[in-house]
Amino acid sequence: MDSIVLKRVIGGCYKGIQKRQGILKDFKRVKVKEAHYPAIVDSKGDKVEGLVVYGIANDALLLLDEFEDDEYRRKNVTVLLRDDQKTKAATYVAGPNMALDDEGWCFSTWQQNHRKEFLENLAIWNRIEKG
Repeated sequence: MDSIVLKRVIGGCYKGIQKRQGILKDFKRVKVKEAHYPAIVDSKGDKVEGLVVYGIANDALLLLDEFEDDEYRRKNVTVLLRDDQKTKAATYVAGPNMALDDEGWCFSTWQQNHRKEFLENLAIWNRIEKG
């Protein structure tokens, strides 16, 4: 997840978290149909590079669950860190009813072309969800 998106989703719970680069093996990112955001799916031999976030409070985890909605499901995984250590983590993967394109999804392309609109929509979601 983009650090700015994470901060806006969990709000005040963001303070005190730590992030490290990690690799999730045997998964890949694909584009969600008719959307500009991705989903992670099982894919033997592929990998997803991203952030491992430490220090997530339970309240923040509930906010993330709410944000990811029922389209995604939280899954426990093992992530390889840059120093070749492994760590247990949870990630959100595509749920069984999610419509996906098989095409890949590029984080830097999303940041450049779609992040601004996504953040605007997130601001609307935050106002609706938090009253």
